[in-house]
Amino acid sequence: MTLLMLTLPLAGCVGGSDDSDDEPAPIDIMGCTDDTANNYDPSATSDDGSCTYDTNNGNNGGTDDVMGCMDSDANNYDSIATVDDGSCEYDEEPTSTDFDGIAGFDASSIQCGPTGDISIAGSSTVFPVANLWAEAYQKYCNGVAITVEGGGSGAGAGRVCANSEKGTPVDIGDMSRGWKSSEASTDDGFTYDCLKGDTSRSAIQIDVAIDGLSVVMKKGGAADTCVSGMGGLTVDQLRWIYSDYTAAQLTATGWDSNSLANSDNNDATHLWSELDPSCPNAEIKISGADSESGTYEYFMETVLSDHDNGETFDANRPDGYTNSAEDEVVVNYLESNEAAIGYFGYAYYDANKDALSAAAVENSDGEMVHPDTETVGNGDYNPLARRIYMNLHVDAQALQKTRPFLAFGLSDSGSALVASTGYVVIPDNDKLLMLSRAGAEGGVDLSSIVCGPDGAISVAGSSTVFPVANLWAEVYQTACDTTLTIEGGGSGAGAGRVCDNSEKGTAVMIGDMSRGWKASEASVEPNGWVYNCLKGDTSRSAGQFPIAADGLSVVVKKGGAADVCIEGLGGLTTDQVRWIYSDYTAAELVATGWDSMALPNSDNNDATHLWSELDASCPSAEIKIAGADSESGTYEFFMDAMLTDADNGEIFDSNRPDGYTNSAEDEVVVNYLESNADSIGYFGYAYYKANQDKLSAVAIKNDAGNYVAPSPTSVADGTYNPLGRFIYMNLNIDPTDLAMTLPFLEFGFSDVGDALVEQVGYVPLTAGGDASMEIQRIAYLYHSHVWTPAQKDAYWCGSDQTITVAGSSTVFPVMNGWADAYSGTNSLCPGYTLTIEGGGSGAGAGRVCDNSEKGTKVMIGDMSRGWKSTEASTDDGYTYNCLVGDTSITVTQLAVGLDGLSVVVKKGGAADVCVSGMGGLTTDQVRWIYSDYTAAELVATGWDANSLPNSDGNDATHLWSELDPSCPSSEIKIAGADSESGTYEFFMGAMLTDSDNGETFDLNRPDGYTNSAEDEVIVNYLESNGDAVGYFGYAYYVAEQDALSALAIQNDAGNFVAPSAETIADGSYNPLTRAIYINVNNEYMDEVYHYLRYAFSPLGDEIVNGVGYVPLSGSSAAWQDTWMRVENVMNS
Repeated sequence: MTLLMLTLPLAGCVGGSDDSDDEPAPIDIMGCTDDTANNYDPSATSDDGSCTYDTNNGNNGGTDDVMGCMDSDANNYDSIATVDDGSCEYDEEPTSTDFDGIAGFDASSIQCGPTGDISIAGSSTVFPVANLWAEAYQKYCNGVAITVEGGGSGAGAGRVCANSEKGTPVDIGDMSRGWKSSEASTDDGFTYDCLKGDTSRSAIQIDVAIDGLSVVMKKGGAADTCVSGMGGLTVDQLRWIYSDYTAAQLTATGWDSNSLANSDNNDATHLWSELDPSCPNAEIKISGADSESGTYEYFMETVLSDHDNGETFDANRPDGYTNSAEDEVVVNYLESNEAAIGYFGYAYYDANKDALSAAAVENSDGEMVHPDTETVGNGDYNPLARRIYMNLHVDAQALQKTRPFLAFGLSDSGSALVASTGYVVIPDNDKLLMLSRAGAEGGVDLSSIVCGPDGAISVAGSSTVFPVANLWAEVYQTACDTTLTIEGGGSGAGAGRVCDNSEKGTAVMIGDMSRGWKASEASVEPNGWVYNCLKGDTSRSAGQFPIAADGLSVVVKKGGAADVCIEGLGGLTTDQVRWIYSDYTAAELVATGWDSMALPNSDNNDATHLWSELDASCPSAEIKIAGADSESGTYEFFMDAMLTDADNGEIFDSNRPDGYTNSAEDEVVVNYLESNADSIGYFGYAYYKANQDKLSAVAIKNDAGNYVAPSPTSVADGTYNPLGRFIYMNLNIDPTDLAMTLPFLEFGFSDVGDALVEQVGYVPLTAGGDASMEIQRIAYLYHSHVWTPAQKDAYWCGSDQTITVAGSSTVFPVMNGWADAYSGTNSLCPGYTLTIEGGGSGAGAGRVCDNSEKGTKVMIGDMSRGWKSTEASTDDGYTYNCLVGDTSITVTQLAVGLDGLSVVVKKGGAADVCVSGMGGLTTDQVRWIYSDYTAAELVATGWDANSLPNSDGNDATHLWSELDPSCPSSEIKIAGADSESGTYEFFMGAMLTDSDNGETFDLNRPDGYTNSAEDEVIVNYLESNGDAVGYFGYAYYVAEQDALSALAIQNDAGNFVAPSAETIADGSYNPLTRAIYINVNNEYMDEVYHYLRYAFSPLGDEIVNGVGYVPLSGSSAAWQDTWMRVENVMNS
């Protein structure tokens, strides 16, 4: 309040003799001497220019000006004043924060909400944050007015609940403690339903900062000197200082009497000297928050451990327990009493640290720790670190205004303001959770999350996977009535606990791993992702799910000696990293493939590993090494990638200064690196990202010879090798468990889950990868273990449809098998009808384009070859625009499997015996068998004449004996597909290498070239002719393998390889491996979508495998690319 002061010039001495002959000087009284003014002062003897008038009365200079206070924020604002006369009065002097001077604050980034008023009240601890946020937000958002009041956490709880006992209702209630059960109830742990006041109101609890409740004393005072000399206070000492309990009562409730080293055994006194003889014999005066404050309750619950049974603050002290809802009262008391001790939030200590000192407090590790932003933020300052809160009234109109305000508060600019108050900014992950709770911009739309059944999910394992698992869990359980417990322990623990191996801990539903399964832990099923436990409960199985990509990061202290050294080198080679970590001598390293040039400045002493050995410019300091422990998948992955002779005993070198510092907890490695500038360590990329202000990640030389540092881009594109890897979750395959865990995993593979993976620093799976997990694994596990028939129908079938298909005889077995399983009576989707016709690839191309020359229009055209340029055009290689038939039709090509076109003969026949004796056929021999070219023409077009070692020199004959003298001198009869078939064209392209210039199948043979669109015709021909050879798709060979033999063909590596599922899948059966296709008319994609989802699932794969082809699930990249073609059409 600005006060008018009276100036009283006095002559003589106050209290002088009454009989003095001196005449007293006149008193000059300043004021308004104009009796026409509003504020005329008849006692004034001198005019001070402060007169004010309602209107111009001729006494203010002859103008129309109206003098008065023109500041609308002042107590005495005069709305008709036209000239400000400097008389404005304020409760507190208005201030304006220099926001531009606050590091990290960017006014241009503020997104303003609707205009209007926002009211806030409550905790004095939260006040500095709320007040600074409010000042900034309303300064840069026109039309927004925010009032911020104190009153304590009880007032915050009460007023947001419109409890009139606490004051008028507010939009936001500030609290430095959680809600009491008497104030509100909650089901989800953050939405509170008011139990007092207006019980129809609810509030959302939002963490806004982390505070370290500080125990404070006058700087340099007796108390400060005492506590500093002791090194700090234990919690037991704090309890004794504040408690109203006697020593006997304290001891009976767990207090350690040794905390009072110099007790006078008098419960009536609490002297500083009782703590230590060096301290003064002064009574300890106590102060702190009042009972309405969350700070009061937090301190009581933390320090006065028997408070539930009546222990409280001791009022029988000198001055009692000095307390207030206003921390300034405590500050003033401490400044006036050097033997006093108090407590309040860290921000108030930080604002008053010139006058006060904060005591170090013993933490759970037995260390005396002072509060500061680092110790409060990282949890070292325990047990007095805590969260502080804002609680938003759940009301549509209020939230329209408070959500944007909160989004600003939790933005980078708002965080800069939090830091400037002295509090600690909450982690980015927590910001996202808080914004999600409030439904504010920047958060997750919780309503989009599909929840599984209520209950609990247990997860344990890899510390590398932990950040993802933890953030997924936090968001998922925020939206769902599901509780997740996430534990570490390493990949070994993840594998063991999901298998219920008691040596690793209790059983869990999900085991996290940053590596694959070991052969000693589990055996894998043919699908490659279901693992059967070999330890623990061997009846258990787990489904493996890659959830993200990680770049295992090699790290050093930022700006430290190691960082400077490596920066100068440009990075490290894998050979240099190996030398740094290996226990091998240089000779052993060289003998196992190590390049000694990696160490250009070697001191030739295996007992030392100096940075200077890498480069002369680096310091001659011993390299200290750190990393994961042996239970960790990170340990094993790094060992496999860098210690390349690990299988023969190479391991991390324990004979270093400090040995090999290792832990299952990455934080241990971080701390070690921070304390040792000449050390080097490694862990997952997410932990590097979380600590990138302290650590530098080393660039590693990749297989292309480039030095590449880990980043989301380099991990995703594969350039950060060899340290890029997948990380996994493994789900216990049990119906009850899967009903809980599969919805959680579906959430993880959603767009929201992918964003959370990026948030923690890993690289999410691609959209195709997510789809692969959903269809190939999640849906399959649902189908096999969880779903009811109705749920299966909903997912696989949708609405009933009739689907028409025609084309390649090679694709026919797949389509026919799918149709039998999917449609018709006793099938998966009995309401569906599929008609499957043959006709060859030409018919498939023509009929899906509605080319009437090929037959009636179909939805799907089957082909065992690609499209011809005369049939359709394409820009992207898989979307085809019809050029014949209905040219408005667009078709999407989908590979449905891999085929190994098989060269076959009658089992045990003359041809079989001949070729078996030879070990197989070369491609040049197959060409000669089928070609209509003469030997001269063949040689002129690249054919090797040595492939015919026993030639009779007669182009009119093609005898088996010409291939080898041991074979019969019978004419080779040839058979195969007809010219409409994709199989015909593929075989011709692979074997008749001059077909573009007219080379074709030789019709001048006995029986000519026996061909048909129906493979059964060829089978019958071969069975009747032991000296005949033919070809068709691998599925037909599998179906007829009792009657026929498939010949081994020499591949591009020079090996003779017969077709099999394995050789087709791994590509060794070349050049006769090919993809087979279905082509979907895009206008029918909606109708066939559910059918395609079945076809590309493990259920469809079983059919593909069953007929003898190789499903695309054996080649994940191909599957993902193909399925995303479907999704792209559906989303277009």
